[in-house]
Amino acid sequence: MAILEKIPAIQELSDADKRQLIDELWTEMDGSPDASVSPEIISLLDGRMEDYRKNPESTSTWDEVKQRLQALRG
Repeated sequence: MAILEKIPAIQELSDADKRQLIDELWTEMDGSPDASVSPEIISLLDGRMEDYRKNPESTSTWDEVKQRLQALRG
């Protein structure tokens, strides 16, 4: 059973309240994603961050990425 089915009131929260809930849950988890992320993924993300630091102009904003994805959908 999905969490949203267990706690349907979450669906009624505003986007701002949902973001706050995410933040509070993350803080409660002690903000440590390492326990659930494989070393391979962490290494990949570290490499991508290093690439970004070397060449930040080669990146796209989230809005640009969304536009490209929407264009693919047609």
